[in-house]
Amino acid sequence: MAAKNDKSFIRNVAKERTYQNQNKDYDDAYFKWRADESNQYSFNYVQDTREHSYMPGSGFIRQNADTAEQATLHNCLRLLGVVMLIMLLYDVLIFLLMAYFNDGEPCNAVFFSDISKFGNSSLINCLICSGLQILKYCTAIAVYHIRTKLPLNVTMPKGNHNATLMFKFNAIVIMLMIVVLGRFCNVLLAKILSFARIDCVYIYMYNTPDRTATVISLVFNCIVLPVLIEIFFRGLVLQSFRQFGDSFAVIVAAVACGLSFYDISYVGFAILCSAVIGVFTLRSGSIVTAILMHSISTMVNYTLSYIGIINPELGKILSISVCILICAAALVVYSRLNSRKDWSFNMERGESELTFTKKVELMMSSNTVAMWFVCAVVMTIVSMRFLR
Repeated sequence: MAAKNDKSFIRNVAKERTYQNQNKDYDDAYFKWRADESNQYSFNYVQDTREHSYMPGSGFIRQNADTAEQATLHNCLRLLGVVMLIMLLYDVLIFLLMAYFNDGEPCNAVFFSDISKFGNSSLINCLICSGLQILKYCTAIAVYHIRTKLPLNVTMPKGNHNATLMFKFNAIVIMLMIVVLGRFCNVLLAKILSFARIDCVYIYMYNTPDRTATVISLVFNCIVLPVLIEIFFRGLVLQSFRQFGDSFAVIVAAVACGLSFYDISYVGFAILCSAVIGVFTLRSGSIVTAILMHSISTMVNYTLSYIGIINPELGKILSISVCILICAAALVVYSRLNSRKDWSFNMERGESELTFTKKVELMMSSNTVAMWFVCAVVMTIVSMRFLR
C-alpha cells in the first residue's frame, strides 16, 4: 500500500518551476493556473515515470513532457496570432478613416517632411483615432484574458525584493539611454531612406496645433497608450509565455509589440525597447516597472520632439543637453547594475522541455502567427509614405 501511494516517481512539470523575482502569491497562482487540465493555454504535465504506453509493433513508447509543451505552445501562438490580427483590423479601420476624413494623411504621427509644416489634422480626427486605439487595446486585453483565464496577480505582478524604487529609477535611466540612441538612429535612418524617397516617422503625436488636441495627444501618447500596451504585452503576453521560458517570452512579446507599429523606420527601435522593458520587468518582477519605463521615456522623447518642432533652435540645444545628461547617468547606472552579483542582462534559457531553437521554429510555423506577420508586412508597405 505504501508503494502504491509513493509519490517519488511522480513528476509534475508545473511544480518544478518557480519564477524569479516573484512573491509566493504569484507562484501559487501561476501553478494553480497551469494545473488546470481544462485550460488549453496552460502547460502542465504529470507523469508516473514507472508507466509507459505500449503500441503493438512498436513496443513501449515513452511520452515526454515536451509533447505536451509543444501542444500548449501551439495553442498560445494561435491565440496570439488571432488577437494580433484583431488589432490589425482596428489599425486598418483607422487607416481607412484617416484616408477619408484627413485627406489620406495619418493624424497620429508627425513625419520628417511635416516638421516645417506642423498642423494638418482636426480635433475630431484626433478624438476618433484616440478612441479607436483605446478600443483596440481594450479588445485585445479582454479577448486574451478571457481565453487564457490568466490570474490577475500574474497579469499584473507586484514583484519581490527587486521591485524597489531605486531599481525602477535605474530601469528608467537605461530606457532613456535607449531613447537617445533611438533618436540618433531615427535621424540617420531617415536620411538614408530619403534617397529612396521614403518619408519616416519623426514622432508619434497628433499633427495639430489645436491646444485641446495637444493636451489629448500628450495624455494619450505618454500615459494612456503606454499603460494599455504594457498591460497587454508585458502583462498578458509576456506572463502567459513565461511557462515556456523567460527568454522566449521576452522575445515573443517584443516582436509582437514592435511589428504592431507598421512603420519601416520604427520597427527595429520598437523591438529593442520592448525587449529591454521585458528584461527589466522580469528582473523587478513588477508590471509597474514596465509602465514607468515606457511612459517616462515616451514623455521625455515627446517633449524634446515637440519643442524641436515649435522652436528648432531651442529644441536642438535642449536635446543635446538632455542627451548628454542621460548618457552620463546611464553609464553610472549600468556600472552599478553590472557590479551587483545578483544582476545579469542574460535570461536563463533552460526553463522548459523544448529547446529555444525548437520554440522559435514552432513560432515561425504557426499558421495564425504567419498570417498576422504577412498582413503586418503588407500593412507596413501600404502605410509607407513617399517624399514628393
